[in-house]
Amino acid sequence: WIRAERATAEEPQRFPNAAAKSRAEAFTRYADFSQVQDITGLALRRPHERGYLSNADLEREIWSFVLRSRIKVDPKESGLLVTEPLVNLRACESALEQIVFEEFGFRSYYSCPAPVLAAREHFEASKSDASAAGTALVVDAGFSFTHAVPVFDGRGLNYGVRRLDFGGKAATNLLKEIVSHRSLNVMSEPYVVEMMKEETCFVSMDARSDLLKAQKSRGSFALDYVLPDGVTVLRPRVKTKEDEERLLEGFKNPRHAPQVATLNHERFMVPEVFFSPSDVGLHQCGIAELAIQACECVDPLLRPLMLSNVLLVGGSSLIPGLPERFRMELRKVAPIDCEVNVFHSKEMACEGAWRGGKRVVNSGEYRAKCMTIREYQEHGLDPTRRRFLS
Repeated sequence: WIRAERATAEEPQRFPNAAAKSRAEAFTRYADFSQVQDITGLALRRPHERGYLSNADLEREIWSFVLRSRIKVDPKESGLLVTEPLVNLRACESALEQIVFEEFGFRSYYSCPAPVLAAREHFEASKSDASAAGTALVVDAGFSFTHAVPVFDGRGLNYGVRRLDFGGKAATNLLKEIVSHRSLNVMSEPYVVEMMKEETCFVSMDARSDLLKAQKSRGSFALDYVLPDGVTVLRPRVKTKEDEERLLEGFKNPRHAPQVATLNHERFMVPEVFFSPSDVGLHQCGIAELAIQACECVDPLLRPLMLSNVLLVGGSSLIPGLPERFRMELRKVAPIDCEVNVFHSKEMACEGAWRGGKRVVNSGEYRAKCMTIREYQEHGLDPTRRRFLS
């Protein structure tokens, strides 16, 4: 998702960072799918693959729509602060700089990883000793990956960054395969399955116990989810009493019956991969152990401070039950003499990076750190003149 707005605004606007084409339309929609009538078979194209920019032309089209049609700013009279992936590739940095300066002509540009900006916002809201020292451990459960990022003195320590190759997209793909195997074929419906995941999945506090319960009693976690058909059902949803009546009518006229996918223990076993990646063949540790590994990369004197100020952000952290489970698992693997505090909120998870960027702009740090278009014209893609936070 893109969260963008002027630095003077109170809240950012939210746009999908993708282009979509419906089977019923002859044109492509950029960053706004609210007007799509038939979302069945919605074809999505994303400018990023596995977290990195791979299609600069598509990103330029999406930015053009957002900046000119929604935010309505003149790039030639504005500066731009944008988040970048952790340990970004130089080719991706260069492609983004070309879009910023050559395609749009922004006056200045500043780049920083989202977890660092989210930590900046958290430091202002928290009054703990760790926040006063600009120290935190940020766990970012994002779309492509899950990262654990140690932050000290307001800066991300790149040598301590640890990554789990599982995020929201992989969870959606896993759910898509399971539902297609057990219920209905939804392999060509990634947008619908994404909505299904957000509305039905949750994290179990004891997955083994709940799995045994689901095997003994089918009704324990079973949930019917109505899929869109493009005629009578335009948006997917959890089955209601009205859908039940239409199902009964469907025995007389099958054309009027909605398509229903039944979900059971996959509702909690798909998010369980965040804590047990070996379930899907990933030879990596879960997010609690990931946080400990990142913490162990820093000076031993900083570890208690970081564990006392753990910030959980990212869209995947909004899965019900995930913050509570992460807090419980982290306490199990953390040193017994260290206090463990995990901070999480919906606002911080979704808008923390944008609000942290707003503070950077309003504090004057943006002006001191940004790259101007004149510097870009003089030095081009010279990496030695980068002066960013990270």
